[in-house]
Amino acid sequence: MTSIANQQAKSFWLDHIRQWDQSELSQAAYCRQHDLCEQKFSYRKRQSGFANELVNTSSGFAQVQVDNLIQSRVSDMGLSIRFNNDICIEGITENNLSLIPQLLTVLR
Repeated sequence: MTSIANQQAKSFWLDHIRQWDQSELSQAAYCRQHDLCEQKFSYRKRQSGFANELVNTSSGFAQVQVDNLIQSRVSDMGLSIRFNNDICIEGITENNLSLIPQLLTVLR
Protein backbone atom coordinates (compact mmCIF):
# COMPACT_ATOMS: atom_id res chain seq x y z
CA MET A 1 0.00 0.00 0.00
CA THR A 2 1.40 3.40 -0.89
CA SER A 3 2.01 5.91 1.87
CA ILE A 4 -0.89 8.10 0.68
CA ALA A 5 -3.29 5.15 0.57
CA ASN A 6 -2.01 3.98 3.95
CA GLN A 7 -2.56 7.43 5.45
CA GLN A 8 -6.07 7.56 3.96
CA ALA A 9 -6.88 4.15 5.44
CA LYS A 10 -5.60 5.23 8.87
CA SER A 11 -7.68 8.40 8.68
CA PHE A 12 -10.77 6.45 7.55
CA TRP A 13 -10.56 4.02 10.47
CA LEU A 14 -9.65 6.65 13.06
CA ASP A 15 -12.68 8.72 12.01
CA HIS A 16 -14.91 5.66 12.44
CA ILE A 17 -13.34 4.79 15.80
CA ARG A 18 -14.02 8.31 17.06
CA GLN A 19 -17.59 8.26 15.72
CA TRP A 20 -18.19 4.87 17.35
CA ASP A 21 -16.88 6.23 20.66
CA GLN A 22 -19.32 9.14 20.47
CA SER A 23 -22.26 6.89 19.54
CA GLU A 24 -23.72 4.81 22.29
CA LEU A 25 -23.64 1.68 20.14
CA SER A 26 -21.73 -1.49 20.79
CA GLN A 27 -18.82 -2.04 18.43
CA ALA A 28 -20.72 -4.80 16.62
CA ALA A 29 -23.84 -2.64 16.17
CA TYR A 30 -21.77 0.30 14.90
CA CYS A 31 -20.00 -1.93 12.36
CA ARG A 32 -23.31 -3.38 11.15
CA GLN A 33 -24.83 0.09 10.84
CA HIS A 34 -21.87 1.38 8.79
CA ASP A 35 -21.26 -1.85 6.83
CA LEU A 36 -17.77 -2.28 8.31
CA CYS A 37 -15.89 -5.51 8.96
CA GLU A 38 -15.86 -5.87 12.75
CA GLN A 39 -12.53 -7.73 12.71
CA LYS A 40 -10.86 -4.94 10.70
CA PHE A 41 -12.42 -2.36 13.01
CA SER A 42 -11.02 -4.16 16.07
CA TYR A 43 -7.60 -4.50 14.44
CA ARG A 44 -7.46 -0.81 13.51
CA LYS A 45 -8.66 0.21 16.97
CA ARG A 46 -5.85 -1.80 18.57
CA GLN A 47 -3.29 -0.47 16.07
CA SER A 48 -4.34 3.12 16.77
CA GLY A 49 -3.82 2.65 20.51
CA PHE A 50 -7.32 4.06 21.06
CA ALA A 51 -8.14 1.59 23.81
CA ASN A 52 -5.22 -0.33 25.23
CA GLU A 53 -6.81 -3.31 26.97
CA LEU A 54 -4.78 -5.99 28.73
CA VAL A 55 -6.67 -9.12 29.69
CA ASN A 56 -5.83 -10.60 33.07
CA THR A 57 -6.57 -14.28 32.49
CA SER A 58 -6.21 -15.28 36.14
CA SER A 59 -9.22 -13.22 37.26
CA GLY A 60 -11.20 -13.06 34.02
CA PHE A 61 -11.27 -9.27 34.19
CA ALA A 62 -9.71 -6.84 31.74
CA GLN A 63 -7.37 -4.08 32.87
CA VAL A 64 -8.21 -0.97 30.84
CA GLN A 65 -6.14 2.13 30.21
CA VAL A 66 -8.43 5.08 29.42
CA ASP A 67 -7.50 7.10 26.34
CA ASN A 68 -7.22 10.88 26.69
CA LEU A 69 -10.06 11.36 24.18
CA ILE A 70 -12.58 9.75 26.50
CA GLN A 71 -11.07 10.68 29.87
CA SER A 72 -13.31 13.74 30.25
CA ARG A 73 -16.44 11.69 29.50
CA VAL A 74 -15.47 9.16 32.15
CA SER A 75 -14.88 11.78 34.83
CA ASP A 76 -18.21 13.49 34.08
CA MET A 77 -20.45 10.44 34.19
CA GLY A 78 -18.42 7.72 35.90
CA LEU A 79 -17.38 4.40 34.44
CA SER A 80 -19.64 1.83 32.86
CA ILE A 81 -19.43 -1.91 32.31
CA ARG A 82 -21.08 -3.36 29.20
CA PHE A 83 -21.46 -7.12 28.93
CA ASN A 84 -21.72 -9.17 25.72
CA ASN A 85 -25.46 -9.59 26.25
CA ASP A 86 -25.89 -5.76 26.20
CA ILE A 87 -26.47 -5.48 29.96
CA CYS A 88 -24.82 -2.26 31.02
CA ILE A 89 -23.96 -0.92 34.46
CA GLU A 90 -23.38 2.84 34.25
CA GLY A 91 -22.37 5.62 36.60
CA ILE A 92 -19.73 3.72 38.55
CA THR A 93 -17.90 6.19 40.79
CA GLU A 94 -15.73 6.04 43.89
CA ASN A 95 -18.88 6.48 45.97
CA ASN A 96 -20.60 3.31 44.70
CA LEU A 97 -17.63 1.17 43.67
CA SER A 98 -18.15 -1.19 46.63
CA LEU A 99 -21.52 -2.26 45.14
CA ILE A 100 -20.01 -3.61 41.90
CA PRO A 101 -18.78 -6.99 43.26
CA GLN A 102 -22.27 -7.60 44.70
CA LEU A 103 -23.91 -6.73 41.36
CA LEU A 104 -21.54 -9.00 39.45
CA THR A 105 -22.33 -11.87 41.83
CA VAL A 106 -26.06 -11.42 41.23
CA LEU A 107 -25.62 -11.19 37.44
CA ARG A 108 -23.59 -14.41 37.20
